[in-house]
Amino acid sequence: MDLPDLATYQARIGVAGALPPTRATLDRLILGHARALAFGNIEALAGGVPALDLASLQAKLLRDHRGGYCYEQNGLFMACLRALGFSVTPLEARVRLGIPAEVATPRTHMALRVAIAGQDWLADVGFGGTAPLAALALASRDAQEVPLGRYRFVDADDGLLLQAAWPEGWVDAYCIAPGQPRTIDFELGNWWVATQPKAFLKTNLQLGRALPEGRLTLHNRNLTLRRSPEQPPQTRVLETRTEIAAVIADRFGIQIRPHELDAVMTVVERQSPR
Repeated sequence: MDLPDLATYQARIGVAGALPPTRATLDRLILGHARALAFGNIEALAGGVPALDLASLQAKLLRDHRGGYCYEQNGLFMACLRALGFSVTPLEARVRLGIPAEVATPRTHMALRVAIAGQDWLADVGFGGTAPLAALALASRDAQEVPLGRYRFVDADDGLLLQAAWPEGWVDAYCIAPGQPRTIDFELGNWWVATQPKAFLKTNLQLGRALPEGRLTLHNRNLTLRRSPEQPPQTRVLETRTEIAAVIADRFGIQIRPHELDAVMTVVERQSPR
């Protein structure tokens, strides 16, 4: 089994020193990862299907600073956690954020279950600007406070629903499906997300990053900062290609290639014409 480059990973996310497999370590890693490695679907918009092998993930996220979505972010995170001695199993989930309750969704999100001292925790660094910035106790049904957010789990007919607190109230994030997924399930989901013509991440620019002052997202032209569950988000509209390119590089830390920026602008102009 290939092993991750932990020294490069720790340097990239700014987490130094010994990292025993404890809850405190897990929370440090989640926050460091979310602040350093931006969520992004730029490769899919440019016509690619992200590679999920460890070497490709490390090259893209750690060395090339290009960002990635759930299969990439949580795939790399799982490999690093396991190398540090954590017990980790992947989870499949159905995305519910922004989707009417009556609309069925496929299992196209990957999250992680981490077992520590007999307790299971949700760890997720791949759900854009809504991913929790600390581990969540999977057995609890109470509200759980984490940096810049508040979450709870609700039992649902088809799994375990994660909700996030927003100023307008509790909103559905995703529903964790029962059972143990296989690697091929994630490969199929990755291909579907990147190639299905109507898939959300194939038809919209979506970036996310945790900053000290809040959760930053870019949805097409709309740049939004969420500071807390109680405060209304602050949004501004990016008008030009130059603005969008600068925000991608400077605020999200993503190195975007010229042909990728062309593809991004094609999608943005289709969704938000000027």
